[in-house]
Amino acid sequence: MARPDATTPLRSLLFTPGSNEKMLSKAATSGADAALFDLEDAVAPDMKEKARPMVLQAIKETAAAKSGPPVITVRVNDVTTGLLEGDLEGIVCPDLDAIKLAMTNSAADIRAADAILTRLEGERGLEADSVGIIALIETAEGLYNCHDICTAAKRVVGIGIGSAEGGDLSNSLGCEWSPDGRTLLYARSKALADARATGVPFPTDGPFTRFKDPDGCRADAIAARQLGYVGKAAIHPNQVAILNEVFSPDSDRVAYLREMIEVYYEAERAGAGAVSFNGRMIDIAMVKDGERVLAFADAIAARNAG
Repeated sequence: MARPDATTPLRSLLFTPGSNEKMLSKAATSGADAALFDLEDAVAPDMKEKARPMVLQAIKETAAAKSGPPVITVRVNDVTTGLLEGDLEGIVCPDLDAIKLAMTNSAADIRAADAILTRLEGERGLEADSVGIIALIETAEGLYNCHDICTAAKRVVGIGIGSAEGGDLSNSLGCEWSPDGRTLLYARSKALADARATGVPFPTDGPFTRFKDPDGCRADAIAARQLGYVGKAAIHPNQVAILNEVFSPDSDRVAYLREMIEVYYEAERAGAGAVSFNGRMIDIAMVKDGERVLAFADAIAARNAG
């Protein structure tokens, strides 16, 4: 395992309660790009400490499974709870790829988690910065400070926007969640732009909580993808296939882009800076975007082949 980088597909991150042994044991067969073991909201207060060794065992078992999720993450409690250091001491190991830091409100929160992780990596013989941080943006303060959060430590590899219905972000903003995403459009866009501006490779959307509504889940995921998000959290295994499909380039688009790029470079070799292709004018900016999509499609294909 290794900290996820820009070539790692992270289309689906499946939440699994850290105190539920039965659900923890199923993480390796979910089909998700990332296992997301939860030590925060999904764990009752009197079970949080007891859940740590259970999650550590699940991390190891999931990593050992040949068909398991390629990325292993854990949502840990936020800095203000007093639980963060204990959470990290309980779960940091060679098989942990990243943490999701709940309620990340400022760069100081990232620096606090970074300092603990740096200490534990040194004590446990792990490579420096081997454990990434995905900052969860769940408050108005966190949204305002998102740019600084993204640059607070080089181990920040992603942000997760708290876009879930009735979630902390909606409560903090005082807005009503809407199925069309309209009321959280600014929040999603602002966090996404901050992540992209700072080179953070994994802006991911929050979960769609109506797990018996696959059409709604698909629509919500499409909206996030169109904004620029690379993946989305899931709260139920039946959402994983939907997210993997939505956040994967379809075969028609891949074929179109391969032909478009080939035509462009043929024209470039002939001295042209732009070329007509299927009724559109194509220039280098479109080619670079196409190459980005194809690299992502190739990474998914390589994973599936493996």
